Parts: sequence; C-alpha cells; structure tokens
Amino acid sequence: TLLYIPWNAMLPRVVPPASTFKALQTPAVHQAGHRPAEWDLSSKLPINSKVRSVAAAFAAGAGIAQVQRRCKSSRISRCSAAQASNSGADLARRGLFGVGLAAGLVTGADAVLRVSDERYAARGTILAPAPYKETLRTELVPGRIWGFEQCISLASVSTNIRMTAVKLSDGTLWVCAPISPTRQCLSQLDELGKVAHLVVPSSALEHKASLSEFANIYKGASIWVTPGQSAFPLGIPAGSRELGKGAPPPWAEELECKVFFVEPPITDVFAEAAFFHKESKTLLVTDCALKLPAAAPIILESYGYDGTPGPISPEQWRYKAIAFDFVTGRNQDEKDFDALSKPAALVNPLLRFIVYRRCPEQAAAWVKDVARWPFERIVPAHLQAPFDCSPVQFLEAFGFLFGQKSSWEPEEDQLTFLRAVRDIVGGPTF
Repeated sequence: TLLYIPWNAMLPRVVPPASTFKALQTPAVHQAGHRPAEWDLSSKLPINSKVRSVAAAFAAGAGIAQVQRRCKSSRISRCSAAQASNSGADLARRGLFGVGLAAGLVTGADAVLRVSDERYAARGTILAPAPYKETLRTELVPGRIWGFEQCISLASVSTNIRMTAVKLSDGTLWVCAPISPTRQCLSQLDELGKVAHLVVPSSALEHKASLSEFANIYKGASIWVTPGQSAFPLGIPAGSRELGKGAPPPWAEELECKVFFVEPPITDVFAEAAFFHKESKTLLVTDCALKLPAAAPIILESYGYDGTPGPISPEQWRYKAIAFDFVTGRNQDEKDFDALSKPAALVNPLLRFIVYRRCPEQAAAWVKDVARWPFERIVPAHLQAPFDCSPVQFLEAFGFLFGQKSSWEPEEDQLTFLRAVRDIVGGPTF
C-alpha cells in the first residue's frame, strides 16, 4: 500500500550510508544447483536488442549531422553521400561500442557489488534502503511457513515488508510477494527447498517489484499474479497466470485462494488475494488485515530511525507505526498507538478509507467469503506475523462494511491526512 497512491512515489528517499549494517542473522552458503550462472562474475549478460538498435540509430544520426556541419557551402560538392555514409557508419560503430562498454561496466560493477556484499541487490529493489537490504528469516508455522523480512522506507516512514514461503507436501516451495533478491535472501530461501511457484498477491508495486528477478533466478517456477497487473511501470514475466482465472493452480489442494479485484468504472484498479493454508489453518494476506506489534520489528534496526542503523526506541516506533497507517499524528502517540494495536486485527486505514469506501459491496462480499475459512491465525505482508485471529474477529475489523462499529474507530482529527489523500485520488467523503 505504500505505493498504491502515485504521489507517494514522489516523496524523497532517505538512503542510508553504505556502511556495514548490524548482522541480524548469519546465512548459510547458497546451495548448489539453486543459483543460475547469471549471478557469476564470469557470465556476460546480453545488451537488450532494442538498446542496441536505438543506440546505433542515434549514433548514426549524430555522425551524419557532424559530417554535414563540416561541409562548408564552398565545398558541398566535395562532400559526397558516400563520405557522409562512411563517417556515419564509423561513428555509429563507435557509439555502439561506447554503449556496449558502458553496459559492460555497469554489469561488471553490479556483479562485483553482488559478490562483495550479500545484502546488495540493485535489480528488483525500488524502495530505500537501496540497494542494500538486510534479510531476516523467521519460522512462522513450524516446518511449514516462513517469513522473510526486509525494511522499506519513504523518508522517515519505514516498516517491514514480508515475503512468505510455504513448504508444500511434495517438499517444494510456494513463495508469495517476493522481496529484494539479495544473495542473503536467496541463500536463506534455498536452504528450505526448491522454489516451484512464485505468487504476486496484490496490485501494490512494492509486492511485485522483485518478481522479474525471481523469475529469472528460478526459471522453472510457475508464476501466478492477481488480475489487473499493468505493464507500466513494472511489467510481469511472460507466461504468468492469473489467479482466479482458468484451471485451478497445482497447489490449490493445499492453499485455497480468493481474489478481491475492482477496476474502472467502479474505482481505480486494485487487487488483493487471500490464501488459506488448510493444514495449519493460517490465513495469508497482503495489506487488508494487520497487527501492530508492541515493539518495532527487529529488521528495522538495519535502517534505524532515519537511515542510520541502530535500535528503534518505543517513541520512534509509535511515530513510525502511526505514520505507516496514514493516521494523522496529534501529539498523542501513546494513546493513538494503543488504540491501533489493541484489536485482534486492524484493517489498513488507507484501504479502509481510500479503496473500500469506493467499492463497499465488492469489498464486503470478499470479506465475508474469506471469513468462511476456519483460520486461526493471520500472516500479512507487513508488521506482526503471525497473529491470532478468528473469522469472527476478522469480520469485526471490517464492521464498517456492514453498518457496524469496527474494532478500531478513528477520531475526527486523525483523518486529516487521509482526507487530503482522498482529495487527490477521489472517492466518497468521510
């Protein structure tokens, strides 16, 4: 949801210095057979053919123009078309060589940085701290479900982002919401087994930014995405299949899926898929239902309060948590934080007031459908995971969709910021 609203992308990033972060976990060495040759220093990544053709055309045009400028009016007859063509071709070759050299230097530098620091990943990383990301793996359901956390930040508002891996009955992995593909992250993932399925569970950019890189690394994995994924600004790999459309996926017997999807003229395109892991009775979501932990997630220490790695104080965490929930601060952080963290589950305020209010019937139908699953806990893509929550408590969090009081109700002065957002993107007043 950090990137659901376009103007968020215009906020300045606070990028931490490239100093050594505090080590949160000592990862194992990448297992053999799970890393493609593309990550080796010796590999030579091809320059995109479109880049070649555009560069050549540009260089050729520049060469011809240069020859034309050299041809004084008194000597035009001596500047033949052949000379212009030859000079242009020569300059085109030089230009192409320069482009190739630059691309080679960039690729080489990227490879060197990737080898020298296991937390580096320029590709597939769109939010600070970039391009260095610490990864923390946590076992959420013993032997079955793991969370992989990294830090994401816009200015001083930072939180954790979570990729979830489920071990299926055949021993392969189902990986949801890929995060920055650092060597540290990939090593921790490969320790668990072979990646067989990659899933993008939302239309929010931060949850699909790393899909293409993961698809390149795990070439044999099937790819599943929510509906409405656009090619801009981040496309999806060819061969991706749409959740909720066509034949059930091969993992459907273990992980059921229910998709919420809206598009114009109802509202802007938005999608989120919920999954139910039958064996563990765990509900997997992205942004719709969250739980504020009492203390800051440990992974945030890799970024600190404002980009300098270090502990997050209770006061700093309260500020970050309130800001991440898009609730207006009013110098009552302790009171407001307690109210936000008290419910069994909290509906993301941004989705509640900016998305669901524009399509209440569709949202209510999806929420009731999800609540039919007999889940006992929830694993979201942010904040605490897992947290205990029953279908009844899940419905209580969404009470506003059913004309009832919700488990968290904001006061008027807490909605100032969300109302400003509404003025930008449109939607019903509140």
